[in-house]
Parts: sequence; C-alpha cells; structure tokens
Amino acid sequence: MRGASFVALLVLLGAAAGPARSAEILVVASEPIMPSTKEALEGLRSVFTTPIEIVSASRPLPAGPHGVIIALGGRAALRARQAGSPMVVALAPAYRSEGRGPVTVRVAMTPEPERFVALLAAAGVRRLLAVRGTPADAEFVRRAAEAGKRPGVVIQDEILSSPDGLPQLLRGVGAGAGAIWLAPDPGAVTPETFGVVREYARARAIPFFAPAAGLVSDDIRGELTVSFRDCGREAARAAQELLASRSVAAVVYPLPGVDGATVLLSTVPATNR
Repeated sequence: MRGASFVALLVLLGAAAGPARSAEILVVASEPIMPSTKEALEGLRSVFTTPIEIVSASRPLPAGPHGVIIALGGRAALRARQAGSPMVVALAPAYRSEGRGPVTVRVAMTPEPERFVALLAAAGVRRLLAVRGTPADAEFVRRAAEAGKRPGVVIQDEILSSPDGLPQLLRGVGAGAGAIWLAPDPGAVTPETFGVVREYARARAIPFFAPAAGLVSDDIRGELTVSFRDCGREAARAAQELLASRSVAAVVYPLPGVDGATVLLSTVPATNR
C-alpha cells in the first residue's frame, strides 16, 4: 500500500519511475509521504521546468553519480548522505551533518534571523521563550542577538530533553517570557507539548507562535513560520546553484509567501562537514 501511494505521487509530479539511472538532480523523500512533503514537492516543481526523479528513502538509491541530491525529511537526509553527492536538505530541522561528508546546504524552517526578530518586535514581543528539541544554529543565535539589540528583543532558547519536562520548564523560565514559540523540531513538537504550551499561553494571555503554518489558528500566531512549499522552492534554487558551481551558504532561509523571492543566505558557506 505504501509503495502504491509513492508511485501515485511520482505520476502526479511527472517524475521518472522507470529503471534506476543517474540524474543531475535526484529527490529523496521520507515515507510515509506526509502533506508537508507533498507541498514541498509542489514547490520544487514550480522551479524545475523538466521532470525530476523522486525515490523513496526506504529503498536503495539509483546508481550515481548525481549532481545534487535533494533530501526531504530526516530519514531521506541520512539515506542521501550515503551517496556522497552534494546535498540540499529540507524539512529536517533536527538534521546535522557530523564529521566529513558531502557538501550540504540546509533549508531552514524559519525566516532569516533579522526578519525573525523584526516580526517579534512588530508583535510587541520583547522576550521570547523558544522551546527546542535540539540547539539552534550558532549563526542564527548570533545574528538574532545582534538584530535584537536595537528593538530590545531577546530570544531565550531552552532545550526540551523530554516532553514530560515541559511543565517544569514553563513553571521555571517561562514565567519571565512575553511569548512562547515551539521551534519546528520533532523533538519539541508533539500533540502533547503543543497542547500544554497552548493552554499555558492562554492562561497567561501571552502570544503562542506556531512551529509550522499548518498549525496556525485563531489564537496561535503564524508570523514565525514559513510554508513547506516555500521550503521546496528554496531547496530547488539551492540545488540549481550547486549544479552551476556557484557558492551557496550552509543555510538558506525561505522568504515566506513571496513567489520568485531571492534566497536569503547565511554568511557561512557550505562545506564538507
């Protein structure tokens, strides 16, 4: 059943489903195919004018060499890494490459740090409690701290080691926060943690910022989210840049809701790591 749904997705997107072969751009997707993955694939297709080859992360990859592999999801990134080709990783906020490996560009699931801070300032937030499952990128922290000096915005990152520890975390450091954000990280976002933070924010009458666009509702704000479609578009653009042998930063930040937006780059170039 799972294989049938994946083939149906290939047909829908006009991807090659024939014999294994090398491809300039190979897309590896984690299964089961989630709505977020489908949206990202639609974003990819809005950039590429020719059919793209999509394979499942649960199966062996086609024989290379591949110019660039786009991995959608954490399992896909782990599978793609084995091929040794340059990679663009999206929809995998907790993925971190370790040691030596292929050139890797990650697509962030947030706006760039300066815009992130500007959105908080516009919302009247001066101290944000960011609940994460894994530490934030050092560069994001640095840039956000610098951007926050003028408007007086401070982001306090707290790592949630276990969902069970969230109530204690909120009772402690949460008391001084003017807003709460669940970072888009599977280690932090579960139905339980989402519900706990929502009720806490309601009780204190402070803003709760959603981790993803699909979770925004009347009482949950969405300024800090980017769409999965935008993530797919930026992944495609980064892959095109790598194929053209142009320098691409280690992290690219989608500009939400704007078709044809320029990729916003970090200042740290992609390296073998």
